[in-house]
Amino acid sequence: MKEGWEYKKLGEVATEMYRGSGIKRDQVTKEGTPCVRYGEIYTTYNISFHTCASHTTIESITSPKYFEHGDLLFAITGESVEDIGKTIAYLGNEKCLCGGDIICMKHHQNPKYLAYALSTPDAIRQKGLGKTKLKVVHTNAPALKAISIPLAPLSEQQSIVDYLDSAFAKIDAMKANAEKRLNEAKALFQASLKKMLEPKEGWKEKTLKDISIISGNYGLSVPSTEYNGVRYLRITDITEWGDLNDEKVSAKLDEEKEQELLEEGDLLFARTGATVGKTLMYKEEFGKCLFAGYLIRYRLNKKMVLPNFMFYITHSDNYYKWVLENQKAAAQPNISAKLYNDYVVSFPSIDEQQSIVAALDSLKSKVDR
Repeated sequence: MKEGWEYKKLGEVATEMYRGSGIKRDQVTKEGTPCVRYGEIYTTYNISFHTCASHTTIESITSPKYFEHGDLLFAITGESVEDIGKTIAYLGNEKCLCGGDIICMKHHQNPKYLAYALSTPDAIRQKGLGKTKLKVVHTNAPALKAISIPLAPLSEQQSIVDYLDSAFAKIDAMKANAEKRLNEAKALFQASLKKMLEPKEGWKEKTLKDISIISGNYGLSVPSTEYNGVRYLRITDITEWGDLNDEKVSAKLDEEKEQELLEEGDLLFARTGATVGKTLMYKEEFGKCLFAGYLIRYRLNKKMVLPNFMFYITHSDNYYKWVLENQKAAAQPNISAKLYNDYVVSFPSIDEQQSIVAALDSLKSKVDR
């Protein structure tokens, strides 16, 4: 601890802490009194902000609560232990309405310094103490008041804020440059996909059902049991390029239901929801796996089409266009097994498929790097 610094609990730092008043979504307007709703603390604001993204009419709010320049806002309801109690500092000059599930804190310190101090790993750990990972996580004023932070002398706080602002500005610039390069690399990869998968003379055309040994095979419902070495692959496990998340849901082998473990190269298609059309290719390195109900399995005839070749087809712009044109939108987007079965695949000889896959694998590894 530096000379002149001390650890203090927020209860000692705060001059006042109070909870905001609920502002419903249908009470948000384009003009009127500026306001902040608790969800916006997670989605719209970072460490500090000067203007509110939302407005409302003061007449529609029961027992309105305000925040002003320098106040801290805490989101006291959230979806995860790690995010609960996210803190932002208001640096604007208007008097604004504080929404429900927000705690406003007044103080005599540098507001941005406090926001930075309350974003450190240690502060985040303290915010999560005693919280459990349920669908919704809550905290409250007494829990926030117990959080201990390093408090520099007021005369030093601004120089620390300036240093951190400069560092984060450089990080943001690096991230923007990296994202630009990544987008350029992805565009190059999609252009290469389009060129390499463009049907040429001698290529065959068959439906997905015609090139599959198993087609349109639906998964089973997922029981809530502890992971036991056999994993269900679910619609939520499908990432952009076929990696799996770390969360494992146990699958129970039941011979009476004729359950069959996935085999190397099996392709799983998401048939409903926000991920409709996304694909996952099973690899033995995933371990023993079954697959869940919102997925459809295809096992290709590898003498006709290689799974890797088909996997690349399902990541091309032409395939994405087909998904958008064919998904039905009832309660939520969906594609039936019949539609997948009728998807037309253009493919060359196995030797040429292997060459295309090797070239795309090499290019993809460069994009990943």
